[in-house]
Amino acid sequence: MLTIILIGILCGTVLSLFFSFGPGFWGLLQNSIHYGFRKGAAFELGINMSDLMMVVLMLTLFNNDSITTILHTPMASIIGGAVIIVFGVVTMVRRPTRTVEHHGRIRVVLKEAPSGKTLAVQGFALNSFNPSVWLYWAALTAVVKAEVHLDDVELFAFFLSMLLAELGGGILKCRLASLLQNILSNKMLAKVNRIMGAILIGLGLYLIVNMIVRLTHPDRPEKEPTEMVSHILHQSLNHAHDSTHNADTLYLE
Repeated sequence: MLTIILIGILCGTVLSLFFSFGPGFWGLLQNSIHYGFRKGAAFELGINMSDLMMVVLMLTLFNNDSITTILHTPMASIIGGAVIIVFGVVTMVRRPTRTVEHHGRIRVVLKEAPSGKTLAVQGFALNSFNPSVWLYWAALTAVVKAEVHLDDVELFAFFLSMLLAELGGGILKCRLASLLQNILSNKMLAKVNRIMGAILIGLGLYLIVNMIVRLTHPDRPEKEPTEMVSHILHQSLNHAHDSTHNADTLYLE
């Protein structure tokens, strides 16, 4: 069990630091820079709770093949892309709501900043309406359930440790991004909002355009972004299981 948890932590850390560059990542950076560490951490918590919901549903109620089929429909991409575009537009037009006081050290005072609960809901919604995230977790849970021999307790322990590690990685991103809050002027912060908003709009448009391309070219080979990650998870967990099995065999002998 300990080996399973450690592998989950390792995989979650790698995924958080090197593979998480979707809309949630850019929204996290923007909120951390704009509102500071605590507000950014609330946004990250919302994202993580959304991931937890998806994993629990994939492991219990949902059939991975069915949910994958649904998420590959035009409506899913249009709705998800539209929601991300709306977030991007709101981010672009957002203006800095803060004053900067100088009393020996720089101190940023926020005005009319959203509450932590509001940002957590925004993070949850942005992540939940992204069909790519659902497909991502559907692929990973399918590989682990179908090809790695884990009982229910080990399965939940693996994904829980993985999600906690991802949360830790997200909190680290919040902290690093928030360090820019006292450095950037309001003018620069407005530019950051426009850049982050443009990135979100681009990602939303990509979801919609990618679906159009898939419909017009059904035979076009599709790259699976989770293929390499799934392979790593598969090999790591199988190695852990084989090691445990061999140790048990030696013990019995």
